[in-house]
Amino acid sequence: MVLASLLLWRGKLYDSRWMLWTLMVSVPLPYIANTAGWMTAELGRQPWLIYGLMRTASGVSPRVAAGNAWFTLIGFMGMYTVLAILWLFLIYREVELGPDPGNRPTGEDAIVLAAD
Repeated sequence: MVLASLLLWRGKLYDSRWMLWTLMVSVPLPYIANTAGWMTAELGRQPWLIYGLMRTASGVSPRVAAGNAWFTLIGFMGMYTVLAILWLFLIYREVELGPDPGNRPTGEDAIVLAAD
């Protein structure tokens, strides 16, 4: 991202095909990292429950009430609902506006783009 920011600052990002390709391919990486981290934490935290060495009922913490778990669950659900609505609103607005007509290639530029 630092290299992409540097290229953007210099005005060369949109001409750097390899960097644009790298940025496009890296889109799913945060999701993969998040999922892998969650799996690592859960598998490392509760191996005695997973491998049947302890019953699930014995793995419940007496210091965490059910209300706390519900509050956290509802909070995360609310936060993700707000983010989903915002994302849908922004995507809808972007689709409604359409592409900027000033960015259309003309003349020789259109021929070069068609050849790619």
